Amino acid sequence: MRWKHIAAVSLVLATMTGCSLVDKLVYRIDINQGNYIDQTAVEELKFGMTKEQVKFLLGPPMLVEAGFPNTWYFVQYLKPGHEEAQQKELILSFDNNGQLVGMKGDYSPGASFFKAIQ
Repeated sequence: MRWKHIAAVSLVLATMTGCSLVDKLVYRIDINQGNYIDQTAVEELKFGMTKEQVKFLLGPPMLVEAGFPNTWYFVQYLKPGHEEAQQKELILSFDNNGQLVGMKGDYSPGASFFKAIQ
């Protein structure tokens, strides 16, 4: 009778903790969506660059709204296998001549971006 209780308790404990252990053993791929934004490429951006120069550094933007063609959105979404998802964005603004005039988002500009303003 005693061994039946031990086996039953072991079985219950194994089923309760089994799901969390098995979940970590199952391989999950990393999910990358959107633009791959490299901080070193962002640091090379300079005030006054043309749209073509920016596209050469960062690649094509994820979104350019129809009514606002001078605002480019670069969005990077990364979901590592068993970790929390991360989303970063970079929003670039151009003037009517197609030159870079502003930047905001989750990436910091390099020192050369501000030197060009002065």
